Amino acid sequence: IGISITGIAGPGGGTKTKPVGLVYIGMAKGKKIKVKKNIFSGNRQQIRKKACINALKLTIQIIEGKK
Repeated sequence: IGISITGIAGPGGGTKTKPVGLVYIGMAKGKKIKVKKNIFSGNRQQIRKKACINALKLTIQIIEGKK
């Protein structure tokens, strides 16, 4: 399983089309690929934590065959 996270956690760097909190989580297992767009609120630390938690939840769902 491969996991990737990219986005803008802030505090700066956001734009109108790519706001702070915009995070993409990618997951690959074999030939199956899933990418999820998220917009999280909070400060940099909170956004990074939410991204990690969501990536782990997605990983568990993939392993259990729910996604």
